Amino acid sequence: MKRKLLIILTSLSLSFAILTPAHAFIPQAKCKADGTKCSKKANTQALRNFAIVDNQHYLNEHNYRVLGKIGAPEMASKEFGAASKILKYSKSSYGVCSELLLQMSNLYAARASTYDPVDQVDVRANLNGQIIALEDQLHANCNQVKMRW
Repeated sequence: MKRKLLIILTSLSLSFAILTPAHAFIPQAKCKADGTKCSKKANTQALRNFAIVDNQHYLNEHNYRVLGKIGAPEMASKEFGAASKILKYSKSSYGVCSELLLQMSNLYAARASTYDPVDQVDVRANLNGQIIALEDQLHANCNQVKMRW
């Protein structure tokens, strides 16, 4: 009985060692600019994270404009916080996606300055148009893996 158990355990461990890819236990390298050293999921994850932040902006804007729950200085700080998050997402992605997210972070920071000290609605409307155009490019270039969101 002990011999059969020993043979089964040995065969299982050998088959595991043979069938496991050599790189399975090596940590993944950080993404390079061309994306050769990381999985394509990195860009999709960055896009997903951006979509969450972008949706939160629309909720904040609704609370600021329509409901009046958020003041202009608080809205500006929320926008600057979103810009810094998007900047982090651009650093975790690669290629064109990284550049587009960097541009998006800059647009969010510019939009944040339109709230306080002076509410510049026309400038913000122009920035919103640029952000919407950039969103289309982001969704076209960063969605590398089919994911259900």
